[in-house]
This record gives sequence, C-alpha cells and structure tokens, in this order.
Amino acid sequence: MINTFHSSFNPPPVPPRQGHRGAMPPTNTPLVKFLSVMLLLLMVLTFGGFLYLFHRLSVMQYGYSEVNLAQLEQCKEGRPEDMYFCNKMLNAIKGGSVDALTGREFSTTSLARLVLPWRYPIATAADQWDALIWDDEHSLVKEIRHNSKGIVTIDYPGYYYVYSQVTFSKAHMKAPLRQVIWTRKSKNSGKEKEGWEKLLVSYCSLSQSSSAPGLCTASHAGVFELEKNQQLFVNVTGTDLVNAESSTFGLFKLQD
Repeated sequence: MINTFHSSFNPPPVPPRQGHRGAMPPTNTPLVKFLSVMLLLLMVLTFGGFLYLFHRLSVMQYGYSEVNLAQLEQCKEGRPEDMYFCNKMLNAIKGGSVDALTGREFSTTSLARLVLPWRYPIATAADQWDALIWDDEHSLVKEIRHNSKGIVTIDYPGYYYVYSQVTFSKAHMKAPLRQVIWTRKSKNSGKEKEGWEKLLVSYCSLSQSSSAPGLCTASHAGVFELEKNQQLFVNVTGTDLVNAESSTFGLFKLQD
C-alpha cells in the first residue's frame, strides 16, 4: 500500500464552488456620462449666448442710428431744447465723423464755429454795437468769411442751421441780459450800420442783490435760408458782462 500522507507533491487546488463569482472592480460610468452631458450643455449655452449678444448689439446700434437720424431732422425746426445735440453733431463734423453719427452722408461744405478768447477785451465807449469779437485762432471756419468786427459773411446760398449761446457772469443795472443775432442781406451792405434786422433773440436773468457770483445762459437756434454775401453777427447787452469760456456762435449749411 502506498502511503499518501507522506508525499513530496503539493495537493491539487480546490475547485471553485458553483454559483460564486469574484467581486467586480469598482466603476464610475454613470458619473462620466453625467459630466459629459453637462459639458456639452455648457458649450451649447455659451455659443448660443454669444450669438444672442451679438444680435442684440447689432439691433441696439441700428436703433441708436435711427434715433440720431430723427434728432438730426429736428435740428431743422430750430427748437432751443435740441441745441445740445445739434452742437454735438457740429463737433462730429469738425472731427470728420459725421457719417458714423448719422449713418448717411451729410453736406457740410460751409460751416463756422466761433469761440471767444479766454481773456475777452473790455468794451469801450466806441463799441456801440456791443458785438462779440471771436477768436480766430481757436475758431473753425470753412468756406464762410469772418472779419475782425465779429461779422460772418455767407459765400454759398442755401439753408443754414444757425445757433448761438452766450453766458453772462454779471447783471446789468438798467437793462435785461440779452443776446441777438443780427443779419442783413447783400443789397444793404453798402453802409456799415444800416439794413440790419434781428434774426434771433434770447434772454436770461441774474439777481443784482445776491452777493454770491452767478451765471446765466441765453441760447437760441434755428434754420434759415441765407443768401450769398448775407452777413450775421452777435450783439449782447454788454461785452464786459460775458463769460467767454462758455459762449459760442456757429452756423453750417444743411444738405441741399
């Protein structure tokens, strides 16, 4: 008989039991799918938001241009409350950006924007007109003549937008603070002080009893048909009462 209890061979392996399986390795497949879906949604929302923002900016820019066009048409009515925008438009003309402002071409062959010198000279008794004398160095004049007496002369006839703004820093003892744009046609230009007519008039008031310094501004604007060689100038109650820093006079030819 063979002794099986004392053998040098290893015993055979134990066979696996029926119906028993080893543990499955851990997995995160649902989490990966969830993160993938969220990333895809984020990309779609980002791209869609960019398209929506681009569309809104385009619509806003178009609407802003339409508003500017409507305000530009109101300049022809000459209402004082529209003067700020029309002055802004004139500054755009000076900078060469009027096409971007209005969205279409605009004729600006003749224009003038006149400002006073910082140290405005005090008027003498000989200055009977009390006309404002403008600063040639810092004023803008194109195809409109301007002389040393503050008079501008039209070279090209047509419809012009005319405006002026005068700020007073002192009150007058006997007269209201007033500014007037005077004009005369070429047939009356023979004599210096004849044939002038009022084109626009505006007033403002300051208290004479107040000890604190104050300012008031008289402004007006309008659209007028001007002839060749027609002249204009600005007259005030007293040139020594004017604040030169915020006073201006201008006109420009509208599109034919």
